[in-house]
Amino acid sequence: MNKKNRSIMVLIILGFVGLWSCQDWGEMDPEAGNQVYPKLVLKGEYEFNSGFSEDAILGSYEGGQDPTIIRDDFKGKVAQLSGGYIQLDNPLKDASLQTGVSLTMWVKTSADNLSGAIFSFANEDNTANFFFAPNGWMSYSSAAGSYDVNNPADGATDLLTPDEWHYLAVIVKNEGYSIYVDGEIKLEETITDFDFTQVVQAFSAYSYLYLGYGSTVQPLTTWVDDVSVYRNIITASQIAVPEVSNVGEPYQFPPRGTVGYYMLDNSFVNSLNDGQSGELITSETQATPSDFEVDADRGTVWHQQEGWAGNANGWAYTRFDNPVKGQTTEDGVSVSMWINPPGLNWWDQIFVLNNGTAKFWFNAIGYMGFHDGGDVWFDCNQNTDENALEVGAWTFVTINVTSSGFEVYYNGELKFDNENNGQFAGTITDYSVIVDLLTTSDNFYLGYESWWKAAPALVDDIFLMTRPLTEDEIKNLYADTQKSNGGVVTNPSYLPELFGYYPLDNSFVNALNSSQDGELIISETQATPSDFEDDAVRGTVWHQQEGWAGHANGWAYTRFDNPLKGQTPEEGVSVSMWLNPPALNWWDQIFVLNDGTSKFWFNAIGYLGYNGTGGYFDCQNNNADNALPVGEWTLVTINITNSGFEVYYNGELKFDLENNAAYAGDITDFSNVVNMFTSSDNFYLGYESWWKAAPALVDDIYLCASPLTEEQAVALYNATKK
Repeated sequence: MNKKNRSIMVLIILGFVGLWSCQDWGEMDPEAGNQVYPKLVLKGEYEFNSGFSEDAILGSYEGGQDPTIIRDDFKGKVAQLSGGYIQLDNPLKDASLQTGVSLTMWVKTSADNLSGAIFSFANEDNTANFFFAPNGWMSYSSAAGSYDVNNPADGATDLLTPDEWHYLAVIVKNEGYSIYVDGEIKLEETITDFDFTQVVQAFSAYSYLYLGYGSTVQPLTTWVDDVSVYRNIITASQIAVPEVSNVGEPYQFPPRGTVGYYMLDNSFVNSLNDGQSGELITSETQATPSDFEVDADRGTVWHQQEGWAGNANGWAYTRFDNPVKGQTTEDGVSVSMWINPPGLNWWDQIFVLNNGTAKFWFNAIGYMGFHDGGDVWFDCNQNTDENALEVGAWTFVTINVTSSGFEVYYNGELKFDNENNGQFAGTITDYSVIVDLLTTSDNFYLGYESWWKAAPALVDDIFLMTRPLTEDEIKNLYADTQKSNGGVVTNPSYLPELFGYYPLDNSFVNALNSSQDGELIISETQATPSDFEDDAVRGTVWHQQEGWAGHANGWAYTRFDNPLKGQTPEEGVSVSMWLNPPALNWWDQIFVLNDGTSKFWFNAIGYLGYNGTGGYFDCQNNNADNALPVGEWTLVTINITNSGFEVYYNGELKFDLENNAAYAGDITDFSNVVNMFTSSDNFYLGYESWWKAAPALVDDIYLCASPLTEEQAVALYNATKK
């Protein structure tokens, strides 16, 4: 085993004398005959929320990378040791160790990583040490003697489940050792054939504490956090698994760091920044042009036609403004998109970065490559279809690039990386050149020049992020963008307990349950009928005309089957819809529940009201402070729980029962309103509350048997805005 810039031979036995001081943090040990109960003292603490500690020296093995701080879904910021290690000053140096030494930490290891040390203590020249490896392997070596237990060569202990976080507590005491995992004793032994006091006392003579170094085997990737080193023996309170809160990062849609989201719904515009767009550039006229088309599963998508100079169909490519340009990245970048190849084109491209000198590309056989225009390059899956996309099927492809390599996921599962499952060749050693290419290029492309041109492909929903996504985020993003039945998202995390989705695309049908439908009911003939129409922003929407009994335009309303009827809500319900009022009608309604006894409604001035079983309330009854903007689309999300309500506009809380609402009422138990949502046969647009139909453009109605969190309300807005 070799390390860069340092040669450590851990099993060379040289003499040393274990010395320890009577002075410890300003305290003196009592004189002989006056001993007191040994004191437990926290001597060293290492967490990585603010980076590495000042005394940390980072190193790496041959071919490895220095440790980095990454963001983990469960633990927040942690240290990733991928062919690297951390050297720290030994916090136990010269400490008085009456009964033992204890360490606790959070740790996650790769599979088949039984022999590489998680931590070790060593003397100045690393000729004497103590290390601990994931099998529970503890090895002590010095001139005074040596001891070895739980060596993987003697059998696996299954101490740590790979790829899962565990809370580890290790106690080395005068009589032996104890190892706890997730608060439970896993390995324990009283040693009678070796003097373990010399092991304990050696800790005070060691110069260094290492993370990720110390055994004779180079560890596979390991993650650590919250390392604590104690003088003497810890108690049940330190062994117990600490609560992990507010350290992991909650998933959101789109994931944190997303700067580009190209939905490709008849537009090349970045939905997160409408100042960024794209264009089709025709190099040679196409007989069958690349164009938007409607896909049976995903709705409107982009169809890139195969092409190159001299191709019978010509050649065109798509240039997009690169939203990552000039951004500060966090440990790397990520690109995701849905791809459906009509056939496998081995050489021509789908996604390309090309700044005029350097090129990075991906195509349908899984061929990913980079060339800097000089001597730095790699080819992965260049001449093999083992990692090819499935022809005629949609695959969600996610590419993470960090300074140490890349990962490629298909449908949320790791397919290949720079070390596994890829036919790989190249000279590249530092992949940050690809990260730099993405942060400096003006554009990214579909079907442009790598060495070749455009492969045939259907493409949808392109995401670009300023950080690599975690595996859990990739799985969630896959679920949140998976569609069926012409573009219906099937199970998004931001819509818990979703039972109703009415897209209002020339139909009143619930896209999640085709047996549930709606109908326009005409009470008085309309001169200008309520009808579906094409909106410049949102495509096909429902246009509800203003009306009531005796109105010059007549009156019609829309009745829908209520998908929440008979459902058991989780803490409440929610209804969301996109609304655009042509004018502010103060009293007439947009959304209404009316079961013949009770009524619940919402209109364009933000007037939310209920009258029926249990009492009444009026919110914004005569106040336009929370009115919707006229002539603009707003996503309105209304949560009803047993204790009250919340109303969000475009993912931001606008008002609730106690804040920012001109409120009056006598209702104390809002479960009556929740019950109305789960017992009524129908909900309506423009029906009877006390008044009738307000003018409104309406699109995409969602009904959930659960209230949305603030994060989910934001995610729904980001996922459905156009």
